Amino acid sequence: MSLKELLAFDKSLVSALSESRNEPKWLLDSRLEAYGHYRSLGTELNPLYTKYVSTFGVDVDVFRMQAQSPKLDFRAFFEGFLTGKERNILLQGNEQHVHSELDDDLSAKGVRLLSMEEALKTDEDLVKGLFADRRAKPSSEKLAAFVGAFFNCGTVVYVPRDVSVDKPLRRMILLDAPKSAVVDLTFVLAEESSKLVFLEELYSKGPSGPSLMASTVEVRAKPSSHVDLSSIQLLDEQAVHVSNRAVETLNDSRATVSSLSLGAASSRSRTNFFLDGRGSLAEGFEIFFTDAKQKYDFETNLFHNSPDSTGSTQARGVLKGESQSIFKGMIKIVNAAKNSRSYLAHHAMILERTAKSDAIPGLEIDNNEVKATHSASVAQIDEEQLFYLMARGLPLDETRRMVVLGFFEPVLSRVPIEQTREGARFMIEGKWDGVKRRLVDRETLLLEEGETTPEVRQSEDIFERHYKYR
Repeated sequence: MSLKELLAFDKSLVSALSESRNEPKWLLDSRLEAYGHYRSLGTELNPLYTKYVSTFGVDVDVFRMQAQSPKLDFRAFFEGFLTGKERNILLQGNEQHVHSELDDDLSAKGVRLLSMEEALKTDEDLVKGLFADRRAKPSSEKLAAFVGAFFNCGTVVYVPRDVSVDKPLRRMILLDAPKSAVVDLTFVLAEESSKLVFLEELYSKGPSGPSLMASTVEVRAKPSSHVDLSSIQLLDEQAVHVSNRAVETLNDSRATVSSLSLGAASSRSRTNFFLDGRGSLAEGFEIFFTDAKQKYDFETNLFHNSPDSTGSTQARGVLKGESQSIFKGMIKIVNAAKNSRSYLAHHAMILERTAKSDAIPGLEIDNNEVKATHSASVAQIDEEQLFYLMARGLPLDETRRMVVLGFFEPVLSRVPIEQTREGARFMIEGKWDGVKRRLVDRETLLLEEGETTPEVRQSEDIFERHYKYR
């Protein structure tokens, strides 16, 4: 079957995708298995969340896919920001790999930043092993199964044992073909005692009709490794964004995932942390700012499967207009995970009465020798704070701006990646002012002005606050 035409998400598309890419039989079998789960699973499996499907559910079947879209000119869109001399970067236009560049010294050490097609050609055994050990299993979630069946692009990031990548590896995705869905599957693997920073940026060239960007990102931190991952979503006002992240930490490893969501009409994000090793640590930071009629659906789960593990996730968002958000999260500590510590928090600020936010945090604890807590709040902007600042001569709009930007700081200050931390502040300020900003714009200003804000990690121990299980 030709993939030049737009095709529906059915079984024939699975076979056509695999054939057009000359994929090995094991990968076709994997796609077909995922397709079976996609058709059999319900949109929401947890009965606590099913009533929200009508509001936040995403029907990906209304979109279509074709194999090849025209290659994009990154220079034209990022004129003045991309010079062609960037290193440690992968550029992707729609589903097509446009360009990748890696420092010679990192390449010599065995570090890889490859498109999925390149990885299959150069190291099929590595890719096959990554598919075999997936934690975002197609059998567990409908949209993870969707990506597993229909992915038309992807990236493989690999850092060998004892190798430290001090310079961030970066992937930029630019969309401008709304008629064809972009479905991405990415693997990030840090071998034992390695270190890695990976930045992902999602952009739209401009509003041109409803579009779909769906992705699954698998992060695997082997013993004593350290992985920092960040994702910045700046899609246009008619885009639909679906994201699944599965993060596995083994003995004494550490992983952080930072996410900034400002774009898209509708976004559905799932992050699962699997703390599978003694002494492992996982942190998640979710930051969002919505307006107009945007709808954001977040879910973050912490699965403590080993003793002495530490997990925390914090979400903070501000809502304007008629926008809506929901945050769902669960801490699950198994009986064998003695001395684990876990923290789950969501706090939202409502700026207008027409906006709405819900939070459903939960605990499932099978061991008494743990510390675990959750917290959630949804409130309007603090009138006392506004009065205090206005009494000192500040106008109302500037006062509201200061309060909103300050509301994000408890989470922003903990984001470990400087580019993400500074870029988030820059882009949030832009959204408040009604201006679309990009991370690359901020980087150019830094080069010109030399201004940075030092990383400020909160000194207080979040586990020494009130918690439910102690």
